[in-house]
Amino acid sequence: MPYILLVEDNQDNADLVIRILEPAGFEIHHVVKGLDAAPAAKAHRPDLILLDFNLPDIDGRNLILTLKRQLGREKAPPIVAVTARTGQIDEMIAERFGCVAFVRKPFDPAEFLALVLRLAPVNQPDSSSIKVNNG
Repeated sequence: MPYILLVEDNQDNADLVIRILEPAGFEIHHVVKGLDAAPAAKAHRPDLILLDFNLPDIDGRNLILTLKRQLGREKAPPIVAVTARTGQIDEMIAERFGCVAFVRKPFDPAEFLALVLRLAPVNQPDSSSIKVNNG
């Protein structure tokens, strides 16, 4: 079962991500504070990190650098920016800081699930039969 670290300070957003991903076979560990992400990632190395940029205690871009430094730049799991920041510049910055994808909130649940399945495949014979519960 792929393990995902979700770094999200908004509980409603976190609940939505969890409702989408858990039924698809993902184990989710949710942290509210960005500063809790690096210790959580070191303790239980995730297959994927979903990271909000707008965190109250640390800017998401700085957190990416911290995570990559602590987990090993080349060995760090893929990081996906999941953010309400919608500008093209924000997407370019996320890419420069090392994110493999940029998801704008609000997002389409089926598209989000498809992205996550590409980045952290679930060992299932047919993942196309997974239903998305978005509310």
